[in-house]
Amino acid sequence: MNRDLRLLLAWLTVVLGTRPLIAAELDALDPAYHHTGELAGSLRTADPLPLYDADPQHVWNRLFAAISIRHSLLPSKRGGTPIARIEGGDSIDFLAWPGTTYWDEPETVARLVGLLDQFQQERAERMTTDPIRRVMLQRDLWAVFDSLVSQNISRRGDVETRQRRARLCGRLAKVIQSLALPVETLAQLPNNYQLALESGHFTDTHQFDPQREYLPSRLLTEDDEWQELDFYQPKVTQDIERRFVFLHTRAFRGRSYFRVFYRFPGGRSQLEKYLQEVEATGIDWKASGQHGSIMLKPDAPQVPEGTEVALLQFLIALDPNMKPVPTPLVESVRVNMFKTVDGGRDPSTNTGLGFNATKYTLKRRLAFAGMKHGGLQREPDDLPVYRIIFESENAIDWGPRGRFFELAAECRSCHSGSGRSGVFAIPSLINSGGIDSGAQLGVVHPLAVGQPSPHPARTVKWKTADETYRRLVEFVEN
Repeated sequence: MNRDLRLLLAWLTVVLGTRPLIAAELDALDPAYHHTGELAGSLRTADPLPLYDADPQHVWNRLFAAISIRHSLLPSKRGGTPIARIEGGDSIDFLAWPGTTYWDEPETVARLVGLLDQFQQERAERMTTDPIRRVMLQRDLWAVFDSLVSQNISRRGDVETRQRRARLCGRLAKVIQSLALPVETLAQLPNNYQLALESGHFTDTHQFDPQREYLPSRLLTEDDEWQELDFYQPKVTQDIERRFVFLHTRAFRGRSYFRVFYRFPGGRSQLEKYLQEVEATGIDWKASGQHGSIMLKPDAPQVPEGTEVALLQFLIALDPNMKPVPTPLVESVRVNMFKTVDGGRDPSTNTGLGFNATKYTLKRRLAFAGMKHGGLQREPDDLPVYRIIFESENAIDWGPRGRFFELAAECRSCHSGSGRSGVFAIPSLINSGGIDSGAQLGVVHPLAVGQPSPHPARTVKWKTADETYRRLVEFVEN
């Protein structure tokens, strides 16, 4: 047993008591990462991880490492001493902020070009028939392509930089296509949320205990208990359906589709009545029209205590014809549980504001091991996170907050309503992003019992009209 593991087990004994560690706790300790001290959450080495193949030097692993592992030099506290860390690895986020220059540096581009050329020359897509590995690597490379091509669409950088990006995008597009799977195969990808529930690793009750690894067991099967939401839709003659997509969908450039579910203590009837009350008495429509987004009145009807909100992110893959195909593969799950709704301090919740916020993400380490635990693992509340989406277009590497934000604090920043909770902290109740950021202003509505979700097909429609997708098809065809 190495020294780091002995220290980690000693630390866990202090935290968890003298009882033996259960298997679930050991499984969560990815040996590739530091788990204690100021390096917690960062990688132990910049070497490729043995994820896509047992050999770390396999071209798949080296390619993934080139796009997922980066060095940082940031303080852990404001005004503190910068600490060298190795970031990324088995994460669903691509470490590229809107204002980054890292991916334009000649050394970075040359490394990626060399690996992509080797991948094509060796026909490396043939090295595995595992559909999970293929769609995941395609997903990883698609994120890089969209980031780079978006910079060119915005004409960022000089001519030489844009040409360098374009050459890299051409190679990315070819490898992305080489990894594509038939529609029939994509349709048979596992329902990993159901596998997570069946694994026994997660509990289906939370008791407002932020330490419980809670995943709702009937979220995707009982639409009288959990209601999926859709946007307010005006009666119009023209086709504006592409506007009815979530802000998260736009932030991920349509490579994922999202679904939002509500669970009110009183079920569907209580939710429907509540939404009618909000629409009738809770919105300042004049201010909303002038502001361009919904403005709630200070005395807007409050959601009931015990309300739960779940946001699920699903993977979209590309078939051999480069058409986006929604899949059942869940990439992330976010669940907010409102113990109180008055916005008062409540230290028993992980946000401190009366609601618990949890996030589970798909880990390749688990997904490639027979979809263990459905591939899902809870993200620690107390580890620093780097916020990438919803940052300004000029945000530099690691974002304006660096490592000063923990997951619970990040959830609180988006869902506290300027210190308020409940209805003021749930943007999905209304189109709070404004007309230019989504659908028409108005209160959402739950889908009817048995009605299929419109969000997968709608996201595909949005993506295929997006300029990043058009450029991808052009690179493949040329």
